[in-house]
Amino acid sequence: AGPWIAEGIAERTRGSKLAVITDTTVARLHAHELVRDLKSFGKDVHLIQVDPGEGSKSLGTASRLYDHLLTQKLTRSDAVVALGGGVVGDIAGFAAASIMRGTHFIQIPTTLLAQVDSAVGGKTAVNTTFGKNLIGSFYQPQWVLSDTKTLNTLPDRQMRAGYGEVLKYALIDDPAFFEWLETHAGDVLNRSPKHLNNAIAVSCRAKADIVTRDETEQGARALLNLGH
Repeated sequence: AGPWIAEGIAERTRGSKLAVITDTTVARLHAHELVRDLKSFGKDVHLIQVDPGEGSKSLGTASRLYDHLLTQKLTRSDAVVALGGGVVGDIAGFAAASIMRGTHFIQIPTTLLAQVDSAVGGKTAVNTTFGKNLIGSFYQPQWVLSDTKTLNTLPDRQMRAGYGEVLKYALIDDPAFFEWLETHAGDVLNRSPKHLNNAIAVSCRAKADIVTRDETEQGARALLNLGH
């Protein structure tokens, strides 16, 4: 993540402590640079790593996160920062929502799918043996900061998965966006910064509009499950 991410977080947080939750894969690619930049702004940063993959969305992982956060004496004026894809965002958001009944929460999504979908809207959860996402809460991040440069390390398959979510917003109610994607799909998938920025911005506005009208999925928000 670029230095402007750290500057943005430093400007937006009152507390001195930041708990950066990530997975071991993203940590290797992006976390140490972010931690260094945050420390340069005077923040007391604690990096917490979980295993990559859906298996980390568990109460066991949440319990370990609580132990880390409480050991570091995180307060409500401090912040939990999720650095990663959807799994990291979900488990970090669940921890942020429940520790001390809620602390500040910032999302730094590093996959296209997370940048256009899972990091926006406030769904946090863990899985159980009864099914996925059955324990969680609607807990909005204070900020979502997306750096398209993090997508340069993404496998093509994950780019295509994220593009499926972008296409979803066009299919729901935006014919003009659909036509734009017909022309520029290759540019988006090839990570052209200009086209990525537009696709992400339009997608986030579309999702935010629906979530604003129906935050807890009582009606219109179910449209966002198109294709699931």
